[in-house]
Order: sequence, then structure tokens, then C-alpha cells
Amino acid sequence: MKKITLLLAFIACVVFAQGQLLVNENFEYAVGSALIGQGGWAIVGTSTTNPITVSASTITYSGYPSSGIGQELSIMTTGQDVTKAFTPLLTGTVYYSFIVNVQTAKSTYRGDYFIHVAQTNSTSALFARVFVKQVGAKLSFGLLTATGGTYSPTYTDAVYDLNTTYLIVVKMDVVTAASSLIINPTINITEPTTNWLANTTGGTSVPSATAGIGGVNVRQGTDSIAPTLKLDGIHVATSYAALFATAGFNTPSADVLNVSLVGNKLSVSNATSNTVEIFNAIGAKVQFGQLESGSIQLNELSKGLYIVRVGGKKTKIML
Repeated sequence: MKKITLLLAFIACVVFAQGQLLVNENFEYAVGSALIGQGGWAIVGTSTTNPITVSASTITYSGYPSSGIGQELSIMTTGQDVTKAFTPLLTGTVYYSFIVNVQTAKSTYRGDYFIHVAQTNSTSALFARVFVKQVGAKLSFGLLTATGGTYSPTYTDAVYDLNTTYLIVVKMDVVTAASSLIINPTINITEPTTNWLANTTGGTSVPSATAGIGGVNVRQGTDSIAPTLKLDGIHVATSYAALFATAGFNTPSADVLNVSLVGNKLSVSNATSNTVEIFNAIGAKVQFGQLESGSIQLNELSKGLYIVRVGGKKTKIML
């Protein structure tokens, strides 16, 4: 038992060393409620037109830690913009990820952006902005590093579809503002070395060395150029690995499950719910089911460390 405890502590330290998860937003709020005032979300500017509200979950992405948890946002056009603050970063790299399903997009101008990070306490110093536009019957996603000077977003090839859910990861150097994105990467704690799209025609501005990057913003742009879409699972982290290690390593809970394991039968003695979720060490959900008489039969899983979550409680198990 002592060896297992030491091993779990070691693994938790290793994952923490790989980076810190700053935002893990699954929109676990009441359907139809206003986003502003919940989970640290605040308004950007003063517009209250088309306030962003929480919608029932409809989009999922297999293997993404936030998939199927909580609700989602339905983003319209010409409306309220919102921001969620996180611990400001003055150096290093900031990463953010999300899943998105675009219902409509415009082919005029250069499309428009719908999510980005921002300088701490600023409504105008915006960075790593993700765009989308329609090209023929397909979609193209774009990235704009920063404002200042002559600039325009860099776009992917137009190979993406409307009404299809995609996983997008963005990374940005906090000092230089250099940014890049990747779409549908393999979900793993190892950062890909290829297939990143860099914005080569971005602006000249950089974050303040004293304010740093400290917010993630969701935007509803002008109707003539902006998309409508569904958005979920916003993560912000200091490393690529930490984006996907969200099953419990970086979000310790005071409510720990009491579990026992005999063979492949897992029994829970203090559950407040019958719904069981099991995640692997990189945060991917590997099993979902219901307790029967306080127990559940585990799937055939490889040996290793797993997180068991029932309701608001969780614990680690070693198979």
C-alpha cells in the first residue's frame, strides 16, 4: 500500500511538472442561464445584445477530457462578448483548446474570429485569435497572432465541414506573441511536432511585460462576417500535456471516493451518484456506466493509473 501511495504521488508530481491547467471550463451550469456571473465569466465592453447563455450539450469529441461533461455555448453574431480570467502568464507559452461545431460561416472579407486570449485586464490587447470562413461548401479555420501594422489571418486549407465537431489547440509565446494552431491532433500528452499552422502575417503588438496574458475570451462578431457555432470544453494551460491531463491530477478534490477493487469489479462505498466515469492517465475517458448495488464491472483496461469519478467525488486506482 505504501508503495502504491508513493507511486501515485510521484506520477501526480510528474504531471504537475509537465504544466498547469489554468482553465477547465465545461459549462456545468443550468441550461438557459446567462453565462455572465457564473464560473468567473464577465462581460467584455458594454454590449448586452444577444447575451451568451448556456445551451444543452449536443457536441462531443471522442477522447477529449471535457467531452460529454456539462453543457455548451451557442455563439451567435452581433452580440455580447465574454472573458474568463486566469492566473496571468508573463513568460513561457500559453496553450488553449476547445471543441467547436460551426453551423454557419461567411465567405465575405476574411471571415471573423470567435475565441482568443487577451492581455490581463485589457479589452483591446487581443492575441492568438481563431477565425473561420466558408470557402465554397467547406470551412477554413484561421489564426491571427496580434494587431498592429498591416496584418491578416493565416488560413488552413478549406477541408472542414459545417455541422461537424473539431478539436482545436492553439499555442502562443507570451513574450513574442508568435502563435500557431493545430486541428484534430492525436489526444496525447506529447505535443505534436508537425501540422501546426503558424500566422506569418500577424501584427506587431506583444503583451505587456508586466500585465501578461490573463484571460480567454469568447466573441460574437458582426453579422456580415461572423459565424454561428457551438463551443465547449475550453482549456487553458501552461503546457500541451496539461490540456489533456484534466481528469483529476491538477484539480484535487476534498471529496475523495472510497473504493475497493477485486479483480475487475469496482465497488464504491460513499457514492453520491450512480454515474461512474473512468479516465486514463492523460485524461481520456475510457469507461462510462452506472453503479449496480454500489459496484461496476470494469472494461478490459491496460495496466496503469486511472481516475474514477462518481458525481463530485473522485480517486485514483492502479490496475
